[in-house]
Amino acid sequence: MKILNISYALPSQEVSNESLIEELLEKNRKNLSSEELEQVETEMRKLFKLSGTVTRYHRGIGERALDFGVKAGKAALKKAGVKPEEVDLLIYAGVARGWIEPATANLFQSELGLKSATCFDVMDACASWIRSMAIAKSFLAQKAYKLVMILNCEFTFREYANFDFKSSSDLENAFSVFTIGEAATATLLTSNGAEDDSVFSFKSWGEKHGLCKIPLPNADDFSPNHTSDGLKPMSFFTMPGELLSFTVRKLVRHFKETQAIASKVHDIFIGHAVSVASTSRVVKLLGLDPSRVFETHARFGNTVAASLPLALAVAVAEGKLVRGMRVSLLMGSAGVSTAVGSFTY
Repeated sequence: MKILNISYALPSQEVSNESLIEELLEKNRKNLSSEELEQVETEMRKLFKLSGTVTRYHRGIGERALDFGVKAGKAALKKAGVKPEEVDLLIYAGVARGWIEPATANLFQSELGLKSATCFDVMDACASWIRSMAIAKSFLAQKAYKLVMILNCEFTFREYANFDFKSSSDLENAFSVFTIGEAATATLLTSNGAEDDSVFSFKSWGEKHGLCKIPLPNADDFSPNHTSDGLKPMSFFTMPGELLSFTVRKLVRHFKETQAIASKVHDIFIGHAVSVASTSRVVKLLGLDPSRVFETHARFGNTVAASLPLALAVAVAEGKLVRGMRVSLLMGSAGVSTAVGSFTY
């Protein structure tokens, strides 16, 4: 499997921690006391420092998610020298979408003019893109398709952020969304005509599904305990302490146990940019060379399923990733699922 090109598109509004803190405080002046507002402000600053978040990009006035997905897709086609009609499979990989049915891939198949492509969605939270890479590898190996595009369009901040607090304690489960950045990416893949040396491995712990959710209005009907625990529909909820602790532990073990990956010498390591702190923790526990780790969270925040392809594209643009280098991918995702990958770029 060969990556022909990875392109990305970012919205225009560069957002600082300070601006989000100010907005959150302003929107809760009628809900919270002065003391609670002060607690929220202090805790927000502390959590941003711990996460390592500095900036992220969000849509400005008049900007639409669709436009960025199309922009990334067209850029990938142009840079790879590929005509739209040559793509025969499109996978839309990610969380953000405008509807549940039909597959969001149908929208981009139409907008990008991929007339020869069949399409479908892969939705596995932040692991959606790396899951799609494994699926594409299998299809290419079977010669079922010749040219695959994986596209994501992660624009979710305003839709799922909870700015409406009932008490200062709401910040604990709502904070993570304020690290979210928005981005679209498009990855073009084909067979490399030789033995495929890419490796992907996945593990899941479904019993931890409650640690991170964006519930639908009918969530109660799918909850084992017959209640969604009062979670606000269409609002991002997480238990960051338990989620990160559990996921990091499982991801480290997963990497070590996957000898087909752990035994290889990698030139660059790219992990899901959920926070600088979590990346540093994984690097330390695996004993990786920090100089070979490409970290993007401080610049772009957590861009959900776009985080891995965005990092790869930026690494190429900055000369940190060149052809022939061996890449290792590490992903910890809500679910909980972990994924590790290895391939030659």
